Amino acid sequence: MPPETAFLPRPVPGAPAPPAFPRPERFTLANGLRVVAAPRRSIPQVVLRMVLPAGSVADPASHPGTAHLVGQLLTEGTETMTADELNARLDGLGASLHPYIGHDFTEIEALFLSETLAEGVALMAEVILRPVFPEAETERVRAESLDALVARLDEPSNVADDRAGSEVFGEAHPYGRPSFGTEEGIRTVPREALAAFHAAHYRPAGAFMVVAGDFDPAELRALLEEAFAEWSGQAPPVVYPPMHTVLPNAGKMVVAQWEEAAQSEIRIGSQGLSRRSPDWVAASVTNFILGGSTITGRLGANLREDKGWTYGARSAFTAGMAPGGWMAETAVDVEVTADAVREMLHEMRRLTTEPVDEGELRRAKDALVLSLPRAFETPAGVASRMATLEAYDLPRDWWERFPAAVEAVTVEDVQRIAREHFDPERIVRVVVGGGYESQES
Repeated sequence: MPPETAFLPRPVPGAPAPPAFPRPERFTLANGLRVVAAPRRSIPQVVLRMVLPAGSVADPASHPGTAHLVGQLLTEGTETMTADELNARLDGLGASLHPYIGHDFTEIEALFLSETLAEGVALMAEVILRPVFPEAETERVRAESLDALVARLDEPSNVADDRAGSEVFGEAHPYGRPSFGTEEGIRTVPREALAAFHAAHYRPAGAFMVVAGDFDPAELRALLEEAFAEWSGQAPPVVYPPMHTVLPNAGKMVVAQWEEAAQSEIRIGSQGLSRRSPDWVAASVTNFILGGSTITGRLGANLREDKGWTYGARSAFTAGMAPGGWMAETAVDVEVTADAVREMLHEMRRLTTEPVDEGELRRAKDALVLSLPRAFETPAGVASRMATLEAYDLPRDWWERFPAAVEAVTVEDVQRIAREHFDPERIVRVVVGGGYESQES
């Protein structure tokens, strides 16, 4: 007789293990610099991220682009090292050091091996405290920035991004223009103004540093105290201008024709909310349902999976010290431009009028929570998440409370957020391309 076949019961997946969040040490140097130290004995690397309130919001009104140029010139020569000497030393250490200039902050991130941390801290201090803005390098970086700005305007996607930002925030608001500034500002800002911006805004009080990786906190503190001992002072406060209460072109279509365009770049946007808003988590869940995933989000499921019009459609809220923006975006063939805009607005309107299904809400919550451990896998990831807490003055246990906050989002919360931010009558549509001359949205 054939042997009996045994059927095992289908395994039932258990609840995922809760993420392990770092519990960093916090201390303040004698000069007022706040430090968040998150040691983890894993790979022998250390990431240091200095964050200063010296983004483009701090640009002089007459020279948008000053913060960008200052940040790019930090590694182009210091009081003791030329740019070539600095780069050679970083290469010799197997290290990297890069500035990132955004609207709210300038960040300088460095990666060193644990065994070279002492020299790495000294190099980072040299770059941040003692740049000299050499004339030749200043003019080269200025020219490169202007060339990049001109080249950027050859891409319809960039033009769409810029126009959408301007429509949402207005050209007078720093969020309404790219953080790297304007052609006029970059071209005309004097070298002396760059040095003056650095002297005023690169100060320890108000700045902070996040350090993550394999290091000893006591040793780190001693190294930082020594390397940054001569640094002092506080940057002037940054003033954010008022925003629109109503978008001038809310509910309207703004079209920029692009000669012989094969595709149209579509942006649909509105003002968002401050990163410190109590609605941030509910907004994150709501946005994930609409466009947080290019495949499973409603925009992607409609335009990509069902219609086959695009490789991806997505949406996102942008964090900011002031209320940031919200933007949905895609690119489609010009022949279906009007139809694509109509379908995107349909999905937004549907989210404002129809309660979301509990199953769809469950999937969005699971996606946000189950992806969280990956954000803390590397020293760079830890540094980034800790910097978010410090930059926006969020509770220190914000990440630990995140899963419960996501779980608490209700169907009613989703509909409320959608009505506040996705209502087609309160948002602006921008199309760069073609296919929209005579059609209504």
